[in-house]
Amino acid sequence: MILTIDINKEMPGVYIARAQEGGVLVTEPETYDRIETAIREQALSIPDGFAHFVEFTYGGMSTGTFAIAEVPAKAAELADRLVALNAEMHMIGESRKSVAV
Repeated sequence: MILTIDINKEMPGVYIARAQEGGVLVTEPETYDRIETAIREQALSIPDGFAHFVEFTYGGMSTGTFAIAEVPAKAAELADRLVALNAEMHMIGESRKSVAV
């Protein structure tokens, strides 16, 4: 099974993580102060044998699929990647707006 953990920014310093499988919520949403913390803690909280793979999403972008065991050590890298992808998507959107004008 592959879990998808969607992280949403509610306000500065408040991120809500929701674990889903096939679009169905499988745990109660959890609140974190940083994307990195959400990634690490969510991966560590998955019970053994419940799932073997996980992907994280933030702002419509995805980390891709990873083995759960490797995620805690990569949490900072994955969080940075999600933030960078969102920034790039925002820049592309802004450049398209200026071209359309």
